[in-house]
Amino acid sequence: MTVEIYRATSDTIVCTLSTEELRDTGSAWAKLFRTALLVQEEIPGGLRLVVNDGSAEALRQLIEIERDCCRWITFELDGPAVSMTADGAGAATIRAMWAIDPSLNGE
Repeated sequence: MTVEIYRATSDTIVCTLSTEELRDTGSAWAKLFRTALLVQEEIPGGLRLVVNDGSAEALRQLIEIERDCCRWITFELDGPAVSMTADGAGAATIRAMWAIDPSLNGE
């Protein structure tokens, strides 16, 4: 599988989703985390997530939404894995948006 890289196109940390879209997208992420998340780890500049192979398409669909609404994030999609990074304060914002759960990393 080919790694797809979608570079940030903005430096402004902002989400352009409406309140309703944000709620729906948040629910979809929560379901994916609950049912398919295998790895959630901090990386330099952000966060890496890995879901089970059967959920790779669901991850891809969510990243398509995120690419449009959070243009300050660089996404590197590799099948069931995605790395999300940003410069400066963006890294901490990414980690807060996809709140790291230490129990998933054996901490």
